Amino acid sequence: MWVKLVVICLILAIAFFIVFNLIRSQPQTEETETTEKKEENLEVPEEPPVIITGGVLRGWEKGILSWTIEAKEMRLNKQTSRANCPNGIELVVFDEKGEVKTTLTANKGYINLDTKDFQLIDSVEVYSTNGNRIESIGLLYRDYNKTIEGFALSKIFFDDNYIECQNFISDLDFENPVFEKVQKGKFSIGEKTSK
Repeated sequence: MWVKLVVICLILAIAFFIVFNLIRSQPQTEETETTEKKEENLEVPEEPPVIITGGVLRGWEKGILSWTIEAKEMRLNKQTSRANCPNGIELVVFDEKGEVKTTLTANKGYINLDTKDFQLIDSVEVYSTNGNRIESIGLLYRDYNKTIEGFALSKIFFDDNYIECQNFISDLDFENPVFEKVQKGKFSIGEKTSK
C-alpha cells in the first residue's frame, strides 16, 4: 500500500512539474516575441506620424506663392511642423513676381515649417533660372532670408566661375557668396576688360 502511495505521489509530482514548466515557459516565449518585434521596428514610433504620399506643400508670403515642395512621401510629426522626406524631394523657390527662381532636388530632405528651413541631403542639385547650378551632398535653404548654405562638399557653377568647397553661404543669385574651405576652382572678380 505504501508503494502505491509513493508511486501516486511521484506521478503527481512529475505531472505538477511538467504543467508548472509548461505554464512558466509560455509567457517567456511571448515576451521574447514581443521584444523581437520591438527590436525590428525601432524606427516606427508608438504613435506613427502623418504620412502624405505624393503630396505638394505650398508656402505663401504676402499673398504671393513663395515656394512649393513636392515629395513622394512626407512623414510629418504630430504637430505637423516638421517633416522627413526619405524618398526624394523637389523644392521650387519663386521670386517676388511669382515666377520660378530656383529648383532644388535631392534624394532626401528634412523640413522645418516653423522656421521654414529646408535641409536637402544625398545627391542635391540646384538649378537657377539665371543659369547657376550647384551639385552637393547636403545643403540648407532658409526661406526667411532666401539663402542657401552648403555644409558638405559642393560644386558651384555661376557666372563662368567654378568653385568646389566644403562650406558656403549665398543668396539664390550668387551676388554675395561666401566660400569656406575652397578645394579647387576657377573664379574671377570684377568686369572683364578687352585688350
